[in-house]
Formats: sequence, C-alpha cells, structure tokens
Amino acid sequence: MNLQEAVERVLQGEPMHMLATAYRDELIADMGLEEDDVAETTFRHETRKFMNQLCRHLGERYEGDHRVCSSLEDWVHKVDDYEAYDALLSAFSFDSKAMVLRKGRILFPGPLTAHWES
Repeated sequence: MNLQEAVERVLQGEPMHMLATAYRDELIADMGLEEDDVAETTFRHETRKFMNQLCRHLGERYEGDHRVCSSLEDWVHKVDDYEAYDALLSAFSFDSKAMVLRKGRILFPGPLTAHWES
C-alpha cells in the first residue's frame, strides 16, 4: 500500500487502525514470512513510520475535511504519536478538541504543542 492508496481508503471511511493492520500484513506477505516467523513486534516500526507519514499528509492536504478529521480523531484514541495529534489539532475543529488538546499537551513537550490552538 502506498500513501495515495491509504489516503483514498481514509476518504472512503476505512478506519486508520485497519489501514495500519493492512499495511503491516502487506509487509509480512511481501517478505514471504510464515505465521510462525511473525511476532507482535514484526514491522511495528515500519508501520508506525508509514502511519505517521499518512497523518502528516492528511493534516497538510485535507484540512477541514470531516472524513479525515473523524479518522484522525479515532486514531489518536488508539495511539500516542505526535504526528497524529499534530495533524488533528493543527488542521481540524471537532467537538472533543479540548480533551484531545489536554492529552496531547501532557504527552508532548511544550515547544512541540505551542502552535496548537486552545
């Protein structure tokens, strides 16, 4: 799965946690790994890196799109990644923004969160 395909899947309503699973599964298949060779940590770093790139891309190019906002909002409740929080809090308005903002400011140092609106 490439970035553009992932974006299209988000725009069609696929949850980001399913995209992360699909991306990881694709990496496993591409490497020809058998189920016995796969650990919970297999391709965790690569999947996280891809999902962070996806979040950044969505925040920069789909500002205000309610489909993307909803997907990112759901994603930040599953991960503690700066890229997800930054994309969501920098580019979207949503009902639970104050709660997400509080959690983001707890998770990440002040200089990283100073540009997030209250």
